Amino acid sequence: MKRLLNFLLLLVPLFSFAQENTSFSVYLVGDAGEDTASGKALLMLQEQLLHDPSSAVVFLGDNVYPSGFSYKNAGSKLHLESQLNILKSYKGQAYFIPGNHDWDAQRRNGLRKLGEQQQYVNDFLKKNSQVVNRQSAAFLPAGGLPGPATVMLDDKLRLVIIDTQWFLHMHRKNKTGSEKQTTELFYRQLDSLLAYSAAQGQQVIVTAHHPMFTNGEHSRRLQPLRFLVNYTPLKLFGLFGLDRLFSQDLAQPRYKKMRKKMLSSFSKYDNIVYASGHDHNVQCFREGKVSYIVSGNGSKLSKLRKRKRFNAVFEDDTKTGFVKLEYGADHTVKIMVYRVGEDVKVLNP
Repeated sequence: MKRLLNFLLLLVPLFSFAQENTSFSVYLVGDAGEDTASGKALLMLQEQLLHDPSSAVVFLGDNVYPSGFSYKNAGSKLHLESQLNILKSYKGQAYFIPGNHDWDAQRRNGLRKLGEQQQYVNDFLKKNSQVVNRQSAAFLPAGGLPGPATVMLDDKLRLVIIDTQWFLHMHRKNKTGSEKQTTELFYRQLDSLLAYSAAQGQQVIVTAHHPMFTNGEHSRRLQPLRFLVNYTPLKLFGLFGLDRLFSQDLAQPRYKKMRKKMLSSFSKYDNIVYASGHDHNVQCFREGKVSYIVSGNGSKLSKLRKRKRFNAVFEDDTKTGFVKLEYGADHTVKIMVYRVGEDVKVLNP
């Protein structure tokens, strides 16, 4: 009996060591809806997911190019399934966020197409996958609303999901009361979530489609035509759809307003990573105590601009891939960049 007791006592520090060194990974892949079959980046992601069940994967929007999912369009189904198919044997958690292309590329059928994609993603994962959350919602925020939706990935790691296209969309969208009331409610709930998470000692990953910082094509400053359709009597032409051409750039008035409010909320805390797609490259910024990630190279690439608008910790526009966040039990986070044909790049948090 004494020998058994001594043996069990020897196991205690080993068990404690294992517990202290456990980690949880979050994979971030954006703009993965270009291909009709899983491309090299998605296949590389699948390999990682199958060996890492203590994890979650977030698809950061633009899941279906060029103009969202429709049951009437067989091609759109192939674009979406290029991502869904890699999750069939995955035993972690999976979430999909809408991007501007999922909203019918900012056009009038956006809300309908968003609803159809939400239903298809949730039904597919429920019937054809082993993901942990297959019986609950995987496409978030639900119902064509901006969110913020939230799930606890583990005891101390919170995922917050935002539909940023809702704030930029100029056609029909769901609301809670008026658009102003919906917007005010969103920011109250976001502030409350962030404050509560900080008080509870939780780490937070805020995920959305649109970046807060980027040196990609959407970082373009005010252009003459954009100025005319936003700040002069020619704004009338913007109302008829011309401004849709510019609605996805940081300098567009709606985008600027949204960005200012978001950054004001995030700047109060030191436990946040913000992850987005939208520009088709990988970038990492550090602003104050918050890391801002662009992981939009899931299936296509676009060049970084030669004249940089922001100082980046890391950026690359040459390879498709994804980003992995690895959270340790001590609240540290490691940012890892995976690119097809390249060694993994580890960034300082």
